[in-house]
Amino acid sequence: MKKQEADRIITEYTKKLFGFALSKTGNISQAEELASLIILEVYTTLLNRENIANINGYIYRISQNVYARFIDEAKRSMHLSLDEVTIPAENDFADDIIQGETYRLLRSEITYLSRTQREIVVLHYYDKLKLDEISKRLSIPLGTVKWHLYEAKNSLKERLNCMRTKGNLGVKPIEFCSMGHSGSPGSMGDTSDFLKKRLTQNIAYAAYHEAKTINEIAEELGVSPLFIEDEVAVLEEYGFMDKVSGGKFLTNILIIESTKEICEQEHVLNNKYAKIVCEKYVPLLFETMRDYKEKEIYIPDNDFNYLMWSVITYAIGYKLVRHVDYDSFSIKRKDGGDYIAIADMEMDFKVSFDWFLYGACGDMTRVSEKYPMNAWQLDTYYDSRSGGWRDSLTSDYEFLYEFITGALKKEECQIEKFQRLYKKGYLLNNINKDEVNVVIIKDGGKNWMTNNKLANILPAVTDELIEIGKEFDDEMYRLKKVMFPAHMQKLCKARTNNCLSSNSVRTRVLEQLLASGMLKQPTEKQKHGLNTIMFCDTLPIQ
Repeated sequence: MKKQEADRIITEYTKKLFGFALSKTGNISQAEELASLIILEVYTTLLNRENIANINGYIYRISQNVYARFIDEAKRSMHLSLDEVTIPAENDFADDIIQGETYRLLRSEITYLSRTQREIVVLHYYDKLKLDEISKRLSIPLGTVKWHLYEAKNSLKERLNCMRTKGNLGVKPIEFCSMGHSGSPGSMGDTSDFLKKRLTQNIAYAAYHEAKTINEIAEELGVSPLFIEDEVAVLEEYGFMDKVSGGKFLTNILIIESTKEICEQEHVLNNKYAKIVCEKYVPLLFETMRDYKEKEIYIPDNDFNYLMWSVITYAIGYKLVRHVDYDSFSIKRKDGGDYIAIADMEMDFKVSFDWFLYGACGDMTRVSEKYPMNAWQLDTYYDSRSGGWRDSLTSDYEFLYEFITGALKKEECQIEKFQRLYKKGYLLNNINKDEVNVVIIKDGGKNWMTNNKLANILPAVTDELIEIGKEFDDEMYRLKKVMFPAHMQKLCKARTNNCLSSNSVRTRVLEQLLASGMLKQPTEKQKHGLNTIMFCDTLPIQ
């Protein structure tokens, strides 16, 4: 069975399997353990089977088998008395779940209590502990235990009189088609690593437009709070959710939830202003770089066209900008990450243009602590690289620097470095001669991002272009602000500043320059090092 179908079945049966486990054990902690064992067994089996005629009965048999093994193990470890064990005859799985519905509803509603109330109820009514024993075990005053128990019973009475229903996400869950970051990821990755599970994505989305408690999120998703609590705790711990007043949580991720109309209008705006950049700024770049040979720049094969691919995208990204303070929006995370989390909703519509032409990853900057060397790179549709920011390593450029300076030799202990450079295409072997395949600019300065040799010779932005950029920003904000809730409006405003320097404009500038003939398509070997610049104190011999 395909993974997607197995995932769907597991999602559908998770709550039923937990109810099955709870009905057998009568203990929440044991039910969680049993349910997880059943889910694992079911999922593993589904992935290895095709054409299951009666999925309901099939899952029931697996559940019974796992339960039987669970009982045997419990007997051996003396954790469960055999007097309490009953294994019913096989019947319809749904019927087994429905039996004793009121009792099961009560146990289900217990999961919606606060963690402390839930623990007290379970210890008192299921584990048969006296209130003073619970007080000692939980290290809280006896009066507090009595108060929590009183509140819990009142809450359960109210809940049993109400019909609990699934929210929209329980019926039609969302999915993010892409997740990323603006800033520096940490040791545990970025948004896509923390929200790789669809459950986590739906938890985040449930509390995005308005703050919600864990119980409210659980109701929206149609699952037990037990499956929500730990997920929310991690999201809060790493800055993807904020805990606000009333015990509620608010998602701190820029979720882009566009419409066909907005996408089409945004495409028109980006094309319009990319054309202006092509007309009013790009010609200045060509004029400035004509005498590149006098500027201590290494270009593979002395191909001026190859140089301009990098110079144009670099210049637009770093010269057509006005200062915006993103520090107030970037989250410093526990794993060392410092970034704005971003996610795009899966779209259920088609647009009139090809998204892939305008996708980009960057700017990716890599700063060496070993050598006087730094690098810049932008991934676009036109290069042949894969792996994105995860495969853009500082060590790649350090290996290349070692080659340029003669420190990297074809000795057994350094072969892996050569293999990595060949794989990336930064080093090409041409008739037994290795050649550097990226643009290198001689610059030994440490403050290279804002004060390197290339940045200093690039033409300044005219006042006219600055005003045009402001008009563009205003238009883009008016278009996009309707997509975001109140707590994301300031970030939306900040991210619609400097639209002229955005990846959306840069990729369209490349498209338009190719169409006009100002740029030529890169060769296959050039695609490896396209839109890449390395700054260092030594140039390769050419």
